Amino acid sequence: MPICRVKSSTVEEIRTSKGDIIRSQTVGLDLGNGFELPFRVGLGSRPAYPPGEYDIDPRSYALSQYGDLILKRYVDLLPLSVKPAASVIK
Repeated sequence: MPICRVKSSTVEEIRTSKGDIIRSQTVGLDLGNGFELPFRVGLGSRPAYPPGEYDIDPRSYALSQYGDLILKRYVDLLPLSVKPAASVIK
């Protein structure tokens, strides 16, 4: 399963020629081969994601006009649930 890793809550801001500010955050996508593919997650006015491991929210996927699978402009990340500690049998 691919894992999105946020390593820093730093937000990158770019001012467009129209004066708008585009806010994004860099995330690493680990496909399970030990290498991370960096990509940007658009934040809009949302707060930055804290460091941690995430999955891509299924609602962030869409189909293009040609039927290709794409990600929407604003990708939502879901924190991966922490596995509960194993119970100790006494």
